[in-house]
Amino acid sequence: MKPFQEFIVPIAGLSAGMHHYTFVVDDAFFAAIDYAEIRKAKIQVELTLDKQDNMLSLDFDLEGDIEVPCDRCNEDFMYPIESDYSLYVKFGESYQEEDDDVLVIPTDQHQLEIHHLLYEYILLSLPLRKVHPDNEDGTSGCDPVVLARLEQMTVTEETDPRWEALEKLRNKLD
Repeated sequence: MKPFQEFIVPIAGLSAGMHHYTFVVDDAFFAAIDYAEIRKAKIQVELTLDKQDNMLSLDFDLEGDIEVPCDRCNEDFMYPIESDYSLYVKFGESYQEEDDDVLVIPTDQHQLEIHHLLYEYILLSLPLRKVHPDNEDGTSGCDPVVLARLEQMTVTEETDPRWEALEKLRNKLD
């Protein structure tokens, strides 16, 4: 059995109208992707597919948790995500991406593989900077040993005396 068999949506033979699907993206999903940076996750995906005569409208709702390393202390933590994305699928001669949210597939295609879309949407749901949330008492959720070490390594920036001399010259000219 293919690793992403459960992420194939049949489109041939579907009646016009709304169709609902539920998927669970977990550790096995990311293990099947060789280049995945994510290794642990549990995400519930609700897909609403609206089939029309000449196109499909897909609405993805993602909710769950992903284990990511903290960008400050490098300790792993579970980051909650909750996002939604829309995709419009049109039928045409060949496969092409018209836009970020418009996809053209051949008219003779009978199913739609969505695992690559789910992977992209999950990555897009993560912020650029991932840091432990603060504790209830307002302190950082990061590893205190690492934070203390970072504090020791913080260097006070001394101003180069040449810049000070140039600043004095500029002030005289003004």
